Amino acid sequence: MNNNLSRLNSCIWFSEQTKALASQLLFSLQVQQGVQLASLLGVDAILYNDEAVYVWVQRQLDDGLIVDDYTLSILKTAFIDLVTANTDQVA
Repeated sequence: MNNNLSRLNSCIWFSEQTKALASQLLFSLQVQQGVQLASLLGVDAILYNDEAVYVWVQRQLDDGLIVDDYTLSILKTAFIDLVTANTDQVA
């Protein structure tokens, strides 16, 4: 993961729930370094992959995603669906 991760974890812009969920999502999906995900996730294209995931997760929570035992699974599914849909369009 990007070295910016420690900076993001201390960032006040992200809720504690976002920090925890984004970290789990990055780990469980083995998100690699790079810059490709930002545009796929609909966030600012200047963000690194890990930063883009943090912003995307925060937006999901801001949009009303309820945090419960199924939240990580819901985020994984939504993430994979977004990436797959955008990859299919390119191909």
